[in-house]
Amino acid sequence: MLNYLLYLLILSIFLLDWLFFRYGIGIRQLTWLPEFISIIIAVSIPFRTAVTKQIHFPIKYGFLLLLYLSHIFIGFLLNDISGWTILSGLRIYTKFVPIFLLPIIFPFSKQDARKLIIILFVLSMIQFPVVLWQRFFEFAGSLSGDPMGGTLGAHASGVLSIFLLIVLSFIVGLYLKEELSLPVFLILFIVVFLPTTLNETKVTFVLMPVVLILPALFVKGKLKLMVRILFVVILFSASFFVLKGIYNFYQEKRWGYGIETFVSMPGRMARYNRTRFDPMRYAIDNAKKDVRFLVFGRGAGNVSEGFTRKLSGKYVREGAYYGAKGVSFTKFVWEIGIAGVLLMFLFPVFVFFDAVRLCQKDGFMGAFALGMLSFSVLFLLAMFYTDVFVQNIFVYLFFLAAGQIAYLRGNEQLLET
Repeated sequence: MLNYLLYLLILSIFLLDWLFFRYGIGIRQLTWLPEFISIIIAVSIPFRTAVTKQIHFPIKYGFLLLLYLSHIFIGFLLNDISGWTILSGLRIYTKFVPIFLLPIIFPFSKQDARKLIIILFVLSMIQFPVVLWQRFFEFAGSLSGDPMGGTLGAHASGVLSIFLLIVLSFIVGLYLKEELSLPVFLILFIVVFLPTTLNETKVTFVLMPVVLILPALFVKGKLKLMVRILFVVILFSASFFVLKGIYNFYQEKRWGYGIETFVSMPGRMARYNRTRFDPMRYAIDNAKKDVRFLVFGRGAGNVSEGFTRKLSGKYVREGAYYGAKGVSFTKFVWEIGIAGVLLMFLFPVFVFFDAVRLCQKDGFMGAFALGMLSFSVLFLLAMFYTDVFVQNIFVYLFFLAAGQIAYLRGNEQLLET
């Protein structure tokens, strides 16, 4: 049953927000389905732990999770937060916990993991025809690539690009570990990559090398593997020029210059960086006024705007004025403080180093871990680009995959016997 709930969770992330907010199909409450499923899983976990004693929970993840949850509750106690805002904060900052624990408490078989990967591959491939429709028909009159967000919603072009780069990292991992044949690899690569060229996101230029460099650095093997790595390098190099060509085509129609001019134009890059980095600086400067705010923040949910006025935090207006919304790092500093930021960053850091060890394995386990090398880094970097906790596609998929890495690492010797 839990497998079907996961399938429903993934489908709902990709479809419900898009259908409701873009086309008005369905009701608002349906878009909460991922969180309802998370609650169902949370209720199921204690029953599982009560009937089985063979759960190998890695101590470091357990300790980190305990520290993180304790930090959230201390932040509630130290700040003036209403009960409704506490509920909103818990919804935002703890919804990933049941999903993270799921693969550890209810281990996936190799077949289950493969099915989930296949579902994600299919959903990522669907983005290609959807983005084509958006680019050349639905938003044909738009000079901007922002509306081309696929099924992840309007103005979600950057989110879509990061997600597709994450999928590409697993495609590369599966190919390098000989879990995908060359024809299948090429088809998947082309179909998943092309939408990132049509929505004109600068973040693709920055993050694309991560997908290539990390697997090449950490995978080890014989001459045959080196040939595969060389082929991937050539493919990515060619793809980069395709990306640059298409990006410049649309940007020159809109602004009269391409990415090279954007980077080299005096003051242009500085203005763009200010829109990104000034809110982060304001968040830290404001936090430094009070040690309580610096360490614990103003309380989870206390700067967030809820569905209703009751669920909205005390500092919503102040946070909006200083640009607290939109980027996870900025919002974390405001709501859970520097200590909370560090605790949150430790999750992808732990996953990365466990994936480094596991990616040396052969077969599907090694391929999955190879993909997680890039995913953990992309997730960490995405915290400086978008609000990963608002984007369910990031928070749920990362912590589901992270839970699987934690399970594989904790049961490494058992799985090898």
